[in-house]
Amino acid sequence: MGGATGNFIATILAQHAGPAGLVVDLAHNEAGAKGLIAARGMTERVSFQPGNFFESIPAGHDVYIMSHIIHDWSEEQCLTILGNCRRAMGPNSRLLIVEMVLPEGNTFHPGKVLDMVMLTVPGGEERTATEYGKLLAKAGFRVERVVPTASAVGIVEAFAV
Repeated sequence: MGGATGNFIATILAQHAGPAGLVVDLAHNEAGAKGLIAARGMTERVSFQPGNFFESIPAGHDVYIMSHIIHDWSEEQCLTILGNCRRAMGPNSRLLIVEMVLPEGNTFHPGKVLDMVMLTVPGGEERTATEYGKLLAKAGFRVERVVPTASAVGIVEAFAV
């Protein structure tokens, strides 16, 4: 439901010596996360906290990363998650959403196929940069930029307003 095993944050932190991270996910993922974090040599820098992002998100962090989360849920559920994140964030915190960011128009993108799956299976959706901007604005954020990557995903960077 959230940070899963911590692989994403451990991979990021392996490239940067200073920062630490917190993995938040449902309690049943704790053993797997702690095992992976230990195997990656990150126990001093990455911790696990049981939680449910539909209820609350831990406050006081500089960066909040949601990777492949927002596309799973309906707009109402996304607004709940994002609202909880917004309340947890400080004035200088940033939100990074790692998802497939669809191109506008009819340009091919693998996320457009995934969009059909998301609509029919969990009830979520893939979004364009414009659609992310509208969703985030409803939750009290402004999009700073969308960073393309060498993969099919992009990174939507947003700040609380």
